[in-house]
Amino acid sequence: MQVPIVRAVLATLAGLVAAIATVGIVEMTGHTIFPPPGGLDVTNPADQARLMDVIPLGAKIAVVAAWFLGALAGCAVAAWLSRSIKPGWIVAGFLVLGGMYTTQMFPHPVWMVVCAVALPIVAKLLADRLLAARLSS
Repeated sequence: MQVPIVRAVLATLAGLVAAIATVGIVEMTGHTIFPPPGGLDVTNPADQARLMDVIPLGAKIAVVAAWFLGALAGCAVAAWLSRSIKPGWIVAGFLVLGGMYTTQMFPHPVWMVVCAVALPIVAKLLADRLLAARLSS
């Protein structure tokens, strides 16, 4: 592909797809290992408010791991395909916004909110480092 803007747009879209798919797979795995407690209706606001109080720490860590791994995969795919660092920043930005939205839907511990913002940025920087030989600025 010879048109840089087309390459960048397609790389960004592919990165977003990779990120969303990775988050979904890792979160689904976490829910399999740590199923939600019985008797909770996650569509009920009262149950949503107490959800974080009743799920185990492992379930919370699985969600945070999903956010990080999704960002790493998405940013790496975007960088690999575009051969540039810029599309990965767009992917990371979308994941930060998604994490902020998710953590505001119902109460999350502060450490999870911090992770929702910080981990996509850390993952982006790691992806750039891992692919440094392939990237231009």
